[in-house]
Amino acid sequence: MTTCISKILFFHGLDSSRDSTKFHALDAQQKYCINVDYRNLNFETVSQFYHDIVEKIKPNIIVGHSLGGYWALLMSFQHQIPCVIANPSLRPNFRDDYPPITDADLNHDIQQMAYLELGDENLDMHATKEFLENYMQIQSIAGGHHRLDHPEKMNDLIVEIEKTF
Repeated sequence: MTTCISKILFFHGLDSSRDSTKFHALDAQQKYCINVDYRNLNFETVSQFYHDIVEKIKPNIIVGHSLGGYWALLMSFQHQIPCVIANPSLRPNFRDDYPPITDADLNHDIQQMAYLELGDENLDMHATKEFLENYMQIQSIAGGHHRLDHPEKMNDLIVEIEKTF
């Protein structure tokens, strides 16, 4: 039996795909991930694509890792859908057209939770934790890395959100 009963839409990170260990760690029967070539698509194109995907799939919860966490936060807010993020990139810098996540993107009552591995070698998860803790519940571990040592811990946060349905 699966842990998560909700329909999950997963947004993968930069240079990742639906083959990601994070996507496969999600213990849900109804989980979806669409590959996106972030490097070759501008912000507006990806935003419209994800908007259309959310409208089509109609997930109960959005989950995202790294750059996918960035998109999960934005789509969660736009569509009023709870989300779980893992080691999110809040200030993408691989393109000039991506605005950073701001207080205005997070200051709402949509349930959002974060799983952070503070040993991330690519992103400063200590600063991310400090920023996000004003807006959401955070589960963090001292070690880990950007690819996530324990991606299965996202399931615990999904189950926490499901308890509120």
